[in-house]
Amino acid sequence: MIKKPGFYLFPMVFWACSAAADYKSDIGYQALLAQLGASVPTGDGVNVVHAEASAVESKDDPAYPIYAPDILNAQFAGKTFSFPGKKASTSPSGHATSVGARFYGKDSIAHGINTIASYDGNAWLDNLITPTALAPVNASRIANHSWIGKGDSVAETAMILRLVDRQVQRNQFIQVVGMNNGLSDAPLLGSAYNAIAVGRTDGKQDRGADAVDSVYVAGRTRPDIVAPQTTTSAATPIVAAAAALLVETGHKGGSSLSHGSIDIDSVGTVYNAERAETVKAALLAGADRATQNTSTTDNILDYRGSGHQTVNGLDDRFGAGQLNILHSYEIIAGGEQDSLEDGGHLGGIGLAGFDVDTAFGGLGSNSLGTYKFAAATDLNLQASLVWNLGVSNDLNLTTTLYDLNLELFDITAQNIAAFSASSVDNSENLWLDLLTGHHYELRVKSGEAIPFSWDYALAWHMSPLQSAPVPLPGAFSLFLSALGGFGWVVRRKR
Repeated sequence: MIKKPGFYLFPMVFWACSAAADYKSDIGYQALLAQLGASVPTGDGVNVVHAEASAVESKDDPAYPIYAPDILNAQFAGKTFSFPGKKASTSPSGHATSVGARFYGKDSIAHGINTIASYDGNAWLDNLITPTALAPVNASRIANHSWIGKGDSVAETAMILRLVDRQVQRNQFIQVVGMNNGLSDAPLLGSAYNAIAVGRTDGKQDRGADAVDSVYVAGRTRPDIVAPQTTTSAATPIVAAAAALLVETGHKGGSSLSHGSIDIDSVGTVYNAERAETVKAALLAGADRATQNTSTTDNILDYRGSGHQTVNGLDDRFGAGQLNILHSYEIIAGGEQDSLEDGGHLGGIGLAGFDVDTAFGGLGSNSLGTYKFAAATDLNLQASLVWNLGVSNDLNLTTTLYDLNLELFDITAQNIAAFSASSVDNSENLWLDLLTGHHYELRVKSGEAIPFSWDYALAWHMSPLQSAPVPLPGAFSLFLSALGGFGWVVRRKR
């Protein structure tokens, strides 16, 4: 399977599972727990995939493969593991055990996750090309990838990225992937459009998408978000765990939070509040652009400063900033709030919430999405627009990337207060302070010359400038009651 001479898999430096709780206050979890108490989401009912790199270079090595978490570890007591793929193994790996502890272990914020499919990374990639690739194993909703790599050829790398992006688009199968620790040319899987790419709060991971072909071009913003850990292998499962809390919240909220849903074969009903675009948008719009961490000396102090602002409104080192699960939860719990064009309330949107438009870009009323609100007091606005790269199910895996833009129009001053208009990214983001007493419109606009029909998710979060928590909305009451194997290689994060 691993064909490239001299391209080795590097084991991760082991960190103790007992340290897994240190970061929770810094990512807003303790504040969420204080508000919700026993009703806090835990990832209950969310099935996941844990893909890992092997610790040896060749499948002919007698030790191959060693990639699975130690299922006898106390972190995983009572959990159900399966080992699908051609190289199924129960050989324990310290790296996998530590990643699993942060993703779904008893000390994780998503300790309610119970069903885990443990894959060798190469076997997981092999599986993408099989007919069953359109049906995630165990109806899984989230996969964690704390490894990096590239194919034996440009064509192979490009195909893998398309297959990963297709999984997200077609099955709402959320892919949380780590960037390399330091600069590298390793497009897998951080260069996937539809994945959630994770970095570190110190910003010392790889930055920007790698050049692969005319679709997967260099310069796209990577990472999307960061977490307060010293390696991206450790940061990635923390974001994956946060995604599980949001999926559980959206699914259990059902039609009380969402105005629509889709039915996916072998997965079931997926409500708008738990769609892949919605979860990604909520994570980005909820992230902290400035931090005061207690678990690490690393902090974000100069977000978008000194030329680090990206075209899509993020920071080239930190993406949207550091994970804040409290704010992201408030966005999902705020419920779906339609644009005016789709019958939204004339009184305006709330302080936190989201919207999903499943047929945007056409003529007439569907060529614009307008969301009105007023700033009754000093507020900071964070808004993120996310849509998927489309990947068809044909042999060529034909891709389509539409151009969407996001702007904030100040109705009172009659000018554009902020805008985000990247032509290469599939997210647009705003971050600014609002003027007290001013009325505004968030506007989703098409950058295409001709009509189209596509779906997007828009998420927003407005906080008082003194950083007081946003009051939980009314919806919160719900939660109180036929190809062979490819020649790719994967590396663990170091």
